[in-house]
Amino acid sequence: MNAVHYTILAVDVERFNAPRRTNLHRLIVRSGLYRAVEDAFATSGVRWRDCHRIDLGDGVLVLTPGDYPKAVFGERVPQELAKNLSTHNSAHTTEEQIRLRMVLHAGEITRDAHGFTGSAIMHAFRLLDSRAAKDALSASDGDIAVIASDWFYEEVIRHIKFGDPKSYTSVFAAVKETTTRAWVHLPSTDAGATEIGHELAQ
Repeated sequence: MNAVHYTILAVDVERFNAPRRTNLHRLIVRSGLYRAVEDAFATSGVRWRDCHRIDLGDGVLVLTPGDYPKAVFGERVPQELAKNLSTHNSAHTTEEQIRLRMVLHAGEITRDAHGFTGSAIMHAFRLLDSRAAKDALSASDGDIAVIASDWFYEEVIRHIKFGDPKSYTSVFAAVKETTTRAWVHLPSTDAGATEIGHELAQ
């Protein structure tokens, strides 16, 4: 089958399997996660039904058709998602709160009878799982850390008219056979930050 170009966005909940979370807590987290991501897409002008979503248990992979401007994902989606997470966390107990790592990439993806595959997806997940992404979120007082591939930064983020490329920090991500440059960004929100990270670690 022929490959098709997609924007790749994936998120992973920090400490989803923390001992203090019960299965009920995790259901609430998953519900809140999907609501936050879907609303961030809608507010940014991306129709959720146009995207392919693959549930990851503790996160979600979203593949958006290439005819949507990629600038939306560097300019609007992270900030909207940060606002939505802050709203969710302010209304829930520590065990039901959400902190996320998010990756942005794009590339050629092939679909078969079982789902989607392609080196671009594998690259995105290696960035998402990298120590650089995890350390960025762990050190942050906010609810989300974004890691963008070098390609996405150079081809999209650096050229966004109303974006802020200087808010991205260059890092090196090394996971398995992949060692690559990437860019980390910590979206801010006026609603403040939570302290979930330290509490769930106890």
